Amino acid sequence: MSNYDRYSKYLVRSVNHIFKQFLDDATIEEVYETQAREKDPLVVVEIHGTLKGEIIINLPKRTLDRITMKFINSNDAKTIRKYHGDVAGELANMITGTFANQMQYLEHTIRLTAPEFNDDPISVKALYENINLSFSSKYGGFDVDFYFREMQ
Repeated sequence: MSNYDRYSKYLVRSVNHIFKQFLDDATIEEVYETQAREKDPLVVVEIHGTLKGEIIINLPKRTLDRITMKFINSNDAKTIRKYHGDVAGELANMITGTFANQMQYLEHTIRLTAPEFNDDPISVKALYENINLSFSSKYGGFDVDFYFREMQ
């Protein structure tokens, strides 16, 4: 199995784990068409170490609204918008933390940065390999993009 396949598998496993265990969503599944548009909110976590790059989670506003409602237990639209960045960041922390934990089994030592909401720190992605995944959940669809270079 190639590293591309392993990384994809671990990323899907990480997303499934967080949605099933923490968001009570047994319907989460990988789908094969993009769920987000270019202007949708995104959260980015940079990766440094034996693997370098970033994981971007693209969350359409409706999906982010529903996940935020679950996290903060509120239906107030103003409150939901207020916490979009915090909830997207926490979701990214949980998914990327689970992914980083699994990377140790491939002998990768990596550090994660704090999530950045609606800011993409790596502008020249042509130098990185990438994995693009899309998911459907009871909260709505979203995409996860992983740009990486092996530094070993």
